Amino acid sequence: MIKYSKIINFSLISVLLAFTTQSHAGMQFEQSSVFNASRILTPQLLSGPNHQVDETVTNDGFLNVYTINSRFGSITAVSTAKLAKYINEINAAARMEAYENSDGFKKGIKDKAGDVVKGAGALISDPIGTTSKSLSGVGKLFSRAGENMFGGSRSENEGSRMADLTGFNKIKRDYGYEFGVDVYSHNELLQKPLNKLAKADTGGSLLTSGLLMAVPGGAGIAVSVSGSSQLMNNVFKDTAPADLRKMNRKKLAAMSVNKHVADIFIANGIYTPREQTLLVAALDSMKNTKNRTAFVKMATLAEDSDVAFFRQRQAEMYAAYDKGVEPIIEFVNIGKSAAGKSRDGKIIFDVPLDHALWTKGIAAVVRIATQNIALMKGVTGKELWVEGTLSTLAKQSMQEMGWSINEHAGKLLMQ
Repeated sequence: MIKYSKIINFSLISVLLAFTTQSHAGMQFEQSSVFNASRILTPQLLSGPNHQVDETVTNDGFLNVYTINSRFGSITAVSTAKLAKYINEINAAARMEAYENSDGFKKGIKDKAGDVVKGAGALISDPIGTTSKSLSGVGKLFSRAGENMFGGSRSENEGSRMADLTGFNKIKRDYGYEFGVDVYSHNELLQKPLNKLAKADTGGSLLTSGLLMAVPGGAGIAVSVSGSSQLMNNVFKDTAPADLRKMNRKKLAAMSVNKHVADIFIANGIYTPREQTLLVAALDSMKNTKNRTAFVKMATLAEDSDVAFFRQRQAEMYAAYDKGVEPIIEFVNIGKSAAGKSRDGKIIFDVPLDHALWTKGIAAVVRIATQNIALMKGVTGKELWVEGTLSTLAKQSMQEMGWSINEHAGKLLMQ
């Protein structure tokens, strides 16, 4: 569970523009708010066969904080995007439970029980020989050595190196693919049944037996999760984390991202392999955008899992804007942040916020950003694109500073 004090510290100053604040005597500001889930969520998100969202929703000035209750337990989701993701995973957990309790699965586990014990014994008696057979070749082993020994840090949900050697992590990725979920998710309500299935089905042979097709409650209970992540499911199924990091490092080099910056980003274990790969893929799709180093440099500063998820989605928003609205010719540095610049000279901030309030923090951020942009040459305007909405006061205040506001951008950019 995420404590509310932690949510308060998750401010736009640390995830959008790392600027210092200044006093605003005499100005009107808003505090964090509380919303009713039934008034801001679609019926599908609000409740379903496997979940119910608490009616009380806290907004910290930037993102909504939800509590999801289910028969598997309760969990907090920071942002509406993560809420949808977690609901989809809880629905998958219910289907995993049905699959595990099916007669076919139980019979399959019973029939292969002897092989499971035999295989475990071989690992103990001949660890080197057994391990070598589980790898896909000497060439691949040596190609991974640099990443495994000197490359990026393993994320907390990546699994142990022993699990790599025994093949457990590969089986888990296969199950994640079949159930349509993020195998690296921070959702403990998903991880428990997913790990249980992978441990029970040593070798993963039951996945190919057709048993899964007989388990009811598939697509009918799923919450749609849009975005480029769905297009890369095969990559996450077939590619080990070490190979993902190697692939991402090559893509960053091809983008001419500063090598030192790329090294720091790849080494940041706060990002799951999936988040890091989706972020890099989004930037890689912006083939004609200069100075992508600026965005990667900003992304390296993530020190919290919610911030990492935020940066991943922000990169996807910029990629979608570049493809579907107008080209972003370059990323420009504004303080320690990065923003896009369009061909006609507009400064573009794409931000996956739920609902922004005019707090002292965001007022300071906008004021300083406005001042920095005013000093830049060739700027013809400044635009904010948010996935959700702004309060009336926040919108009016920014418009008075010359900003063009585009709300509900998620409907356009995150399809």
